[in-house]
Amino acid sequence: MIVTDEKILRQMSKEWHNDSIHAQEELKDVVYQMDEMMQKYKGIGISAIQIGIPWRVFLAGDPAELFINPRILERSSITKQDWEGCLSCPDLQVRVRRSHSVVMEYNTFNDSGEYITVKRKFKGFDARVVQHEFDHLNGILITDKGKIVRA
Repeated sequence: MIVTDEKILRQMSKEWHNDSIHAQEELKDVVYQMDEMMQKYKGIGISAIQIGIPWRVFLAGDPAELFINPRILERSSITKQDWEGCLSCPDLQVRVRRSHSVVMEYNTFNDSGEYITVKRKFKGFDARVVQHEFDHLNGILITDKGKIVRA
């Protein structure tokens, strides 16, 4: 179920720790639930807090990529306004200004199942999506960012 309760969504998410097999199994279950919701509602991204789990984890892209404990290292000074929707703010569109590109560092699992750190630059629409999901980890919603229009 997608969370729309602002009290939950406004929480600051906590880092996920890869400190046991149990932790990895829990993460696998949460990621499965996130992926199911993203597909069901045809989203391009979803954060763990949107299913009620306050971890610094999100999925973004098509196919979905897993971001664990992401950090934005750089933001371009070039910004662009565009319309955004959100699975947790149904029937709303908000005009949001975001950096055109960002450099992000995050953990994920590679194809062999190894826990790795990735540093990557995102541009355009991909940058918009990862910034949107990153905001969720900090309790920020699109309704905080710009002009709201009811769809």
